[in-house]
Amino acid sequence: MTDISAILNVHREGVLAQSSLLSMGQAAEQARAAGLAVEIIAMADCTDQTTLDVLARHPGVRVVQTEVNDLGLARNEGVREARGRYLTFLDGDDLWGPGWLLRAHAAASQAAEPAVWHPEASLLFGQDVAPSWLPHPDGESAEGDWVVLGLRNHWTSPSFAERSVYERVPYRRTNIDKQFGYEDWNWNCETTAAGFIHRVVPDTAHLIRVRADSMVRRTIGTQSLMTPSSLFRSRIGWLRPEGAA
Repeated sequence: MTDISAILNVHREGVLAQSSLLSMGQAAEQARAAGLAVEIIAMADCTDQTTLDVLARHPGVRVVQTEVNDLGLARNEGVREARGRYLTFLDGDDLWGPGWLLRAHAAASQAAEPAVWHPEASLLFGQDVAPSWLPHPDGESAEGDWVVLGLRNHWTSPSFAERSVYERVPYRRTNIDKQFGYEDWNWNCETTAAGFIHRVVPDTAHLIRVRADSMVRRTIGTQSLMTPSSLFRSRIGWLRPEGAA
């Protein structure tokens, strides 16, 4: 049985995907050395030949091409393709710390109930960008944080959880033309609304390459809002006094 499916989402990253694959490979090596079975899947959505050529240099990576033209829906396709008990994602120009898979698996497998796990912090870097750290809050020690989550995202895109979490709460399609985006923020809200706690894995990091043409910058540039979630509706209903209309 496969313990972990590590899913790389790529579009047209070209040579940048090489660093991401090496990062995943190092994390997988460390996990395999501890006895875990790890598969690496590259979900190539509306990709180009340059990116496919980079993926082809890594024979241990299973490449699946899709034409859904949406990062969230491509993540859902990755869930369907995965064979692991636990799943985790990385975007095609980002990096993991080498201990991510091993430490995330240890945290998740020892937890009393299913949760969504994130790196402890993300490092933002890139051309013309001063490197900066973004710490991630641990949902178990942040009571009431769901209110703030409705206003700003707490966690970046890498998540680690049991397959059933992703099957129960799939990612939503975004529509930048109608000014709705932020698929990972929406998913964080929906999983919180479904009752899953978001936790951090100590001593782990995620490195985000900030690019001028990144999806986040395009989303900000169009002044898009987060795709509507059920977070506030579910929690307000939960807080409503018994017998209230």
